[in-house]
Amino acid sequence: MEHRQPDEKSASDQMIPLDDLTPHPLNANIMSDDLRAKLTAHIRRTGRYPHLIVRPHTKDEDQYQVLDGHHRLAILRDLGHTEARCDIWQVDDREAQLLLATLNRLEGQDLPIRRAQLVHELLGSMSIDDLAGLLPETDRQIEELHALLEFPAEEIADLLDAEAEEEEKVLPRVISFVVTADQEKLIEEAVELASDGRSGRDRRARGLLNLAKRFMEDRDGQVTHEDS
Repeated sequence: MEHRQPDEKSASDQMIPLDDLTPHPLNANIMSDDLRAKLTAHIRRTGRYPHLIVRPHTKDEDQYQVLDGHHRLAILRDLGHTEARCDIWQVDDREAQLLLATLNRLEGQDLPIRRAQLVHELLGSMSIDDLAGLLPETDRQIEELHALLEFPAEEIADLLDAEAEEEEKVLPRVISFVVTADQEKLIEEAVELASDGRSGRDRRARGLLNLAKRFMEDRDGQVTHEDS
């Protein structure tokens, strides 16, 4: 089997047998079981997925080496597919290693308020549980994202108007932390206690903000005491 030598345009949308695809040995990207299950459900339901990015194997002329799409490749095999849609890139070893280091790290960022509006539309026809089974967010994150829409309409309009100039500074944000199970329990208890008792989906955000304010006040107080 001879390697195809496609030009830039014909490189897209090539169907390659899964048996001819070899994962790059230096791939360091991993995926949580939860996200893998969601990706599996999406591919099973729609049959759609981003093209795998591959290059002709440098040591085996019958193979292509996967640079991006290792999880998709494994899932396609699990689902019984025999081929994958691929983009074939002509790159040397150094470029392949650079791509491995960047392809799974360089990504855009959703504008939270627009993501919230999209989630709102989806929730019109789906439950949070169903949506959480398809989106990267958990059910709690979806609820918190949707809570952005509880801001007053005038405030949302002002935020969107200001977005073009200072979107990174003025738009509400969704923030995430990676913590252990024990740390999560402690943080959740503290945030709940620190919230001001008012109901609303943003109570956790208020609790976290109160904790941050109290910490800064205590810190400033300690600094002032030490200076005196």
